[in-house]
Amino acid sequence: MRRLIVPSSLLLFAALLCVAAMPSPAGATGSVHSRLCPQERSGIADCCPIPTSAKGSAIPCCPQSGTTCCESATTCCASGTCCAQAVCCATPCTSGALTIASSPDPSTAGRKVVISGGLTSSPAVAGATVVLWRELSGQSSFQQAAQTTTDSAGQYKFTLKAGMVNADQEWYVTANGLQSPTLQQHVKALVGLGGLHSVVAGHAMLLRGHVTPSHAGQIVLVEQRKGGRWTVIARPRLGHASNYGVVHRFKRAGTVALRTVLPGDSRNERSLSSTLTLTVTP
Repeated sequence: MRRLIVPSSLLLFAALLCVAAMPSPAGATGSVHSRLCPQERSGIADCCPIPTSAKGSAIPCCPQSGTTCCESATTCCASGTCCAQAVCCATPCTSGALTIASSPDPSTAGRKVVISGGLTSSPAVAGATVVLWRELSGQSSFQQAAQTTTDSAGQYKFTLKAGMVNADQEWYVTANGLQSPTLQQHVKALVGLGGLHSVVAGHAMLLRGHVTPSHAGQIVLVEQRKGGRWTVIARPRLGHASNYGVVHRFKRAGTVALRTVLPGDSRNERSLSSTLTLTVTP
């Protein structure tokens, strides 16, 4: 029986390749662009990709020209194929571009938002699956949010119902191997301000309101318009239910304009209530 003899130098080289292809420990520094990918032909699927990484793009990291590596695996895709999740796809990706826009932007918490765009190719692609991905404020990766298909003109639309978009976030869509630019959605909190519309000068008056989404523990600013400027007259803190209340006395008779301001933070843009007009009688 003939024995296959493998030079020790080749064994050492193969071992080094395996070590280089292993994922880095959590928290380790370094760029994923330096990952060494083995030349594999397994895992070829008949599909076109839906990127799963935070930014959704394949990394060109294999020695052979025209190949790419899946970010979530150590699989190299041959030229003309695409990377989907942990496998390569044999179906070539559609040429063209994928657009995205939102309306309104900035939006207000509790109101609907429409995400729309198109798959620009010639001829137009109808019935293509479009996946909407989003990353909420404070998160570190994108998650699938919704799915639809293109119409006869290659256009798509997602209507996100009231209550689905309450904080700042980012969006992108994928379709037929294409990925749109990442869109930043700015969201204003819904700030309420209520109270009597008439009060006697010098008498105590309760001003109250609610903020959506919850910003419990944060301070809001109750402001009064004086001349051409807004002046802070109270700084109540939001309770555990994101409500606030403050008692104030107006010393002079006249018409008073009031509003409440939630300072901007990592979740919402600077947000204003509607103006409350109050009559102070002598």
